[in-house]
This record gives sequence, C-alpha cells and structure tokens, in this order.
Amino acid sequence: MENFYLEVNEEFFSIIDRIKKSRDRRVTLVVPVGLPALRSIINLKILKEEALSCEKDVGIVTADMLIKRLAQQVNLMVLNKIPEEPQSLKLSEDTRQVEFEKKLESGKRIISDIVIKRPVKKQEIEEKSEEPREPEEPIQESYVSKQEFRDLGEKEQQFDEFFAKKRKDEKREELIYKAEPKKEKTSFGFFTAKKIIGFLIFVLLIGGGFLLYFILPQAQIIINPKKEDIKFETEIVADKNVDSVDMKNNIIPAQLFQIETEGSKKFPTTGEKDVNEKAKGVIKVYNQYSSSEQTLVKTTRLLSGNGKIFRLIETVIIPGAKIEEGKIIPSSREVAVEADETGEAYNIGLSKFTIPGFEGTPKYTAFYGESTEPMTGGAKGRMKVATKQDIEGATQILSLEIKNKAKEEFEKKIPNDLRMLDESQVLEILDSDSTLEPDDPGKEFIITIKVKAWGLAFDEDDVLSIVKEDIKEKISVDKFLIPSTIKIDYKNTRADTNKGKVSFISQAEAKTAWQIDEAKFKTELAGKDEAEVRSYLSSLSEIDTAKVIFWPFWVKSIPKNKERIKIIIKPE
Repeated sequence: MENFYLEVNEEFFSIIDRIKKSRDRRVTLVVPVGLPALRSIINLKILKEEALSCEKDVGIVTADMLIKRLAQQVNLMVLNKIPEEPQSLKLSEDTRQVEFEKKLESGKRIISDIVIKRPVKKQEIEEKSEEPREPEEPIQESYVSKQEFRDLGEKEQQFDEFFAKKRKDEKREELIYKAEPKKEKTSFGFFTAKKIIGFLIFVLLIGGGFLLYFILPQAQIIINPKKEDIKFETEIVADKNVDSVDMKNNIIPAQLFQIETEGSKKFPTTGEKDVNEKAKGVIKVYNQYSSSEQTLVKTTRLLSGNGKIFRLIETVIIPGAKIEEGKIIPSSREVAVEADETGEAYNIGLSKFTIPGFEGTPKYTAFYGESTEPMTGGAKGRMKVATKQDIEGATQILSLEIKNKAKEEFEKKIPNDLRMLDESQVLEILDSDSTLEPDDPGKEFIITIKVKAWGLAFDEDDVLSIVKEDIKEKISVDKFLIPSTIKIDYKNTRADTNKGKVSFISQAEAKTAWQIDEAKFKTELAGKDEAEVRSYLSSLSEIDTAKVIFWPFWVKSIPKNKERIKIIIKPE
C-alpha cells in the first residue's frame, strides 16, 4: 500500500501519473481541502477509469466535503483516516539489510539471485555466420522485489520449490527446442505499449477538450433591479374576542394581560397646631362567661395592663359563647375605643384589657379584651399634624412610583413574540389609604396605594400580513415587493377597556423592484460575448446594476445552452 500526499495546487494529470507509476496495487490519495483538480465530478470519473485500466485500488482521504460527496457519487472509495502500512514495511533499512546478509551467509539462494537465461540455440549460431543480424536486446533479469520476502525464515521452503521448478522448466525448454523446427512469430510490432498509451492520451485530450469547451462553460448573471420607495397607512383593530386574522376588515387577534401591584411608604408631616386629642384604637372583647349576649354601653371603661383607661365610643353587644362537649368556646367582637384623657401618654402599644365594671363578679375574668393595633392620636399642646397638602402630595408621589413598578412587572409578562403599544397600556389606582387624616397629630404618616395594570398585545406578523396584502393591491403588476425593506410604525392608538379592543394606524414604508423575465434574458443573452452582454444589460431601464461571471476562467462568452445560464435576482 502506498500513500500519496497531494499538493494543494497539484495538476490533475500529475495525480494520474503518480498512480500509474506506483508499484503497489492499493493507493491512497491524501487530498488537501480545496484541491481544484479533484473538485470536479468529471475529473474524478476520469481518475476512476485510469485506476481501473492499470488495476489499481484507489482510496481518498480528505476533509473537503465537496470532494467526498463527488467521490462517493462516482463510487470511489472514501476513507476516514490514512491507512497504516503493514508492520513488515516499518522495519528499519538497517534491520532488513542485516537479515539479508545473514541469508547470504547461510549459503541458500534467494529470489533476487535468480537470473533466467534464455538458452542459446545452435541454429541461431549458424545463421549468424551466414548473414549479419541486428544485435538482440539483452534479456533482462527477472526480478522479484525483496520487499515481498522480508521474512526470510518463513519463506525458505518457497525458495527451494521455486528453484526446482525453474530447473525442470529449463530442461523441458531444451527438449522442445531440439524436437520442433523453428517457427516464425507473428509480429504485432505496430501495436506497441507506447503507441497504445499515446492513442489513449490522444483520446483523453480530445474528450477533455470537448468537455472543457461544451460541458464545463457556464455563466452567472447577478441582476440588481431598479427600486422605488412606497409609503402608506392602514387602520387595524386588535381584538381579544377573535382567533384569526380578518384580512377583509383588517382585524387581528389580541391577548389580554393584567396584574395588580401594591406599595406603602412613610412620609413626614409638615403642619403644626395646638391640639388636645385623645388616643384612639380598636380592642377585641371576648365573652367566655355564658352563651347569653352581653351588652356594653357607650363609655364602658376598659383598663389596660399599664393602668390606662379607655372607653367605648358606641354601645355594643358581645355575642354569647358557644358550648361544645361541655366546654365554653369564647366569642368576640371588635370595638372602637378612645382614651379617657388627652395626651401622648395614651399612645400605648398592644395590651390586654379588663372591664372594671365587672370587678367583684364572675364576669370580671370571663370578659376581657386585647388590642390588635397600637393606640394612636393622643396629643396635647403644640404638635406636628398632617396637612391636606401632605397627604395629597404623598399620594401623588407614591402613585407614580407604584405605576412605574407595575408597568415594569407588567411588561415582563409580555412574550417576546408579541407587541404591546405603550398607548394601549392602562394603569388604574384601585385603592389609596393614609394612616392620618388632615389635621391629625403625628410626626409621620403612611400612604398605601394599590394599582392595576392591563393591556392588549398582538403578533406583529399578523400586522405584516395585512400590510403585505395592502401593498399588493397598490403596486403595479410589473413590480414586486421586497419584504426585507418593510418598516412599520404606529400612531393614533386608542384602547377600549370595556370591549377589550385596541385600534391603531400602521405607517408602512417599503421598497418595490421591477420584475425580471429570466426566460427572455436567457434567450437574448445566449451566445453573446462579454461586451455584447454588458451593452444589452445597460440598455434595459428596469436594471440598476448587473454583474456577469464566466466559468471556467477561459470562458469569454455566454453558453448557447440555456441550462448553463443562471440568472440571480438580488434587489439590494
């Protein structure tokens, strides 16, 4: 097996010559990427035929995908890696020489010592004395490559058999020569190997010339047609109640998205005034006494754990307890209370309460209260108070912040393949609350805002389909739309919250190009040279620019075969 590493610029006939001169039946071509000589299916077919004619098994190893594909099409063997040479061929030259000399010293003959000599016939000697003859070419020694018999130890028996057979053949030839008269050999000298090879080369050259002149030539014409700008507007409605595009009425499907966001923030008070306010709050009163209701009249006292008295603002009825399996489960009710006196001392935190009016009776421990929020609002003297401007300003500031927050969270919910116009987004304040009312005492107050964001989103491909259809109706038949040039903007967006619709006007800008009749072009250009082609193309008003490419490089005119002409329309 012999591996040939080809050069990237190696000629095709050089490759064929290397294959023919190889002394091995199996030949591997290591082909670099982009070798022009083998990037042609015709060249690969010729290579295959030449390999078969000289009884060679040719394989190809390459990373060039085009050469691989073409080689497979002509049934050439494609290998994934370079085959390794047999181990016997990898012995160093010194090792092989030592083995060879040992064989000579042993006194045995080896194949390379054989010289088959043609026996000299007596009749030929006598004829030489009668008339002069042209000297015969010396008979070459028969030669068997040493490389085929490197392992001499394993081939000894074959050597002996070979010499015995040769001796028998020589004796047989002498007997035949003596018994038979000399016969004149029929001469076929005209059909020598050189002449046959020359004839084949001649045929290949003629076939190659035919191939290069009639088959390979082709032309590629890249045309950039003239273009025109167009602008137009289309009114479109996106409706959440439809499922498909209505091309006739310009209605497209829409999807409704909505979220709710809430936030709170503290703000300082800026007002001041003389106040005399009682602290207020809420207490949950429990009835663990009996299943009967208990009425607590207005101003009923409730005593906190730190000794502060608060009174009921209104008369209330505490529901009776429940009796389950003999156990009393207390009932409860929240009641509003205010401090018995004014001042900040009654602004207390969470606490438990008793009812002093039940002291000394079983109800004293069975009726009790717990505050759920701190008592606030108690003040006396010159103090900070919340003004109306404080509360309104704080509400505006927090509303803007919560709306922006809601908008960011809302837009994250919109899928990337949908479009929601900013004007179609709706932000509504659902609730607004303040811990202080105007003129309420306190150093700070808390505003709480709840916002709802909603909007309709649509697929811009639906808009594009309506726009394209609209363009087709507005341009002439001798022009076509270039889709990649379409640009769409939106204006006059109006959202209808109740109906779940949003309407808008799409402003479209695009380019159109002149139609090119490819069949007519091929007919007109077939057979023309480069100058005639350029003259013809420059005379056409529908063409902006054009580029002509001939292949191979020596081709200077458009092929007459229309199938070898390729027209490419590139509106750039």
